[in-house]
Order: sequence, then C-alpha cells, then structure tokens
Amino acid sequence: MPRIPPKPLLEHTPLAPYLDALGALGVEADTWLVKERDGADATIRVHGPRGTVEWACERRARLDRATLGALLQRMHEMRGRFQRTLLLTEHVTPPIADELRAHGIAFVDQAGNAFLRDEGLYIWVTRRPRKRTAPITRRALHAAGLKLVFVLLRQQAHVRTLREFAAEAGIALGGVARILRELERRGWTRKLRDGVELHDPEAMLKRWEEGYAETLRPKLFLGACRRRPGTTLEDLPRAIANTRAPQKIAIGGELGAALLTGRLQPTTAALHLDGLEPIEVMRELQLLPDPHGDVFLLRAWGRPPREGAKGPTDAAFADPLLVHGELLLHPDDRLRDVARVVKAEHITPRWK
Repeated sequence: MPRIPPKPLLEHTPLAPYLDALGALGVEADTWLVKERDGADATIRVHGPRGTVEWACERRARLDRATLGALLQRMHEMRGRFQRTLLLTEHVTPPIADELRAHGIAFVDQAGNAFLRDEGLYIWVTRRPRKRTAPITRRALHAAGLKLVFVLLRQQAHVRTLREFAAEAGIALGGVARILRELERRGWTRKLRDGVELHDPEAMLKRWEEGYAETLRPKLFLGACRRRPGTTLEDLPRAIANTRAPQKIAIGGELGAALLTGRLQPTTAALHLDGLEPIEVMRELQLLPDPHGDVFLLRAWGRPPREGAKGPTDAAFADPLLVHGELLLHPDDRLRDVARVVKAEHITPRWK
C-alpha cells in the first residue's frame, strides 16, 4: 500500500516554537503532524548538507527531576522504533540538560537550549532562561483524574457504573463523568454500555507515570523510615505477615519489583498503607522516622485490590502500576531495566 504523506503543520500550531528555536540555531527544519506512528507525537525533518533526515518527537509540557526517570524510560522505548528521537519541551534547566546529554537524549526547548548529535551535526546549547509563555491548561488529570486512570489501566472487570468507578478510585462521584469525558476527548477511551474501553492505554500509562511522580505521590507520601540494625529489606515481608493486618500493607517500590520479577537487589521499599496509622505500622515493623531512610510509607486510596500475587510469606504486593511508577522516580538504568520487565509481564497483558 502506498504511503500517504502526512499533513503539513501550520505556523500557529504548538510545534512552531521548536521549529523557530531550531531555526535560530541554524538548523533548517519542518514538520508534519503524525497522529499514529508507533506512539511518536510528531516527526520533524531536518535539512542539511548531508540530506534530509527525520526525527521522531516526544512532547512534554514540563520537565523536572521528579518525572525524569519516566521520560528516560519513554525515550529508550522510542529508540527501539525510530532511528532518531527528539524531546520537545518548554524549558530544560542546566542540570537536567547535562543529564539528558549524558543519556544521549536529543532535545530542544522553546528558549533555544538544545542537544542534537547526528552525522555532520552537533549542537549543544544550555543556560538560556525560560521564555514567558501562556500558562498550560491541564484538565481533568490532577489527582482525581490520575486515580481514575489508574483504575482503568488495571482493567478491573467488575467496574461498570460511575458509582463503581468512584468507589474503586476513591474519588467523588460527581467528578467521574467529567473525567471520563476528558479521557474520551483525548482519544484514550470510549464509553460502552457496560463500562469503558481503552483506545490508547500506552498514552494513559505515559500520563500515569508523569502524574504519579509529579502530583499523586507527593500527596500520598507519609514519610521515610529506617530499619532497626541487623535487619534487611528482605526481612520486611515476613515482618509484615506477622502484623495484625498484613493484607492492609502492600509492598511496592524496589522491594515489590524484586518480589515480582526476581531480577533486582532492592535498596529501598515502598509500603502502601490501607487505612492504617503510620505510627502503628512503624511500631509493629520496628521502623524509626528518618528522612534519609530506605523504607517509604504511602497512603493507599480507593479500593485496593484484594486478589493477585502474594509474597512468599503472604504479604500483599502493591499493584504493578504502583511498583512501575516507583521504579521510574530516579534516572537509574538498573531500575529502568526492571521497570520494562514489570510493564511487559504485569501491566500490558491486562490490555489484551
């Protein structure tokens, strides 16, 4: 079948600032809108003395350290599908620019900070201040929207009505219909008579990864602790199993990933508490408050799953979506490799 040329972008589109920034750096480029091309947001053509090459683009409205791990995971996945990948974002600070360059991630922002390296091309510009732009309006996907995205990505078969969605996500019933309309407007879901169908779970997972790190986790975080001397993280599952309510403490983070995959030596653990007081959990597990500790306590929400995999001592695992989100909090290659395994073995099979 002959390839249909993509539709040219007009000057007033949101990608115009990046083309302008490239032009100011002496790079002649144009682009087309690509709605479906293995998940790329757009394709930019760069013209030079060695010919014209295409860069598959990932757009991020904002970029900060909390979401850097998820971004590196995304760009790594794109490299498996495209020869050249380019990050487009509003502004890249010097420390993050250094980190992106260290990982070989090409980028350009609206201020003209950029890193591009290709045959016959090398650009490295940083420390340009942020440009003043109109504030970005983000609808429906703050904390409540992210919780509902989490429920949809889990694909719980029994969830059918708005009331069931609200109970599962732990959000107000009045907001469910509005959030579902927003998800449908984005082309991510479609409402059916007996539930919701996912049209673009990959896009939803991408937003979940960003939103968990940036918005949801800070609201759920209860504190960090250290273990008593002589104990290891691997001792936690047995200690949890001996508490008064072991099924209300779900193991996530690196320890959860290690239990799920057997491919990680954990250095931290995240414990999701379902209605338990942190001080009581700390007392039972002999944990002490420590902002630099390796055990993180987080509040569970909604209706945590009661079924699924259990640890070797009957301690519950956190949902793989939470495990995956915790692994991407840091730009660590070791954790990103395990995150890919968690996604492939425990998340994407749910959507088939």
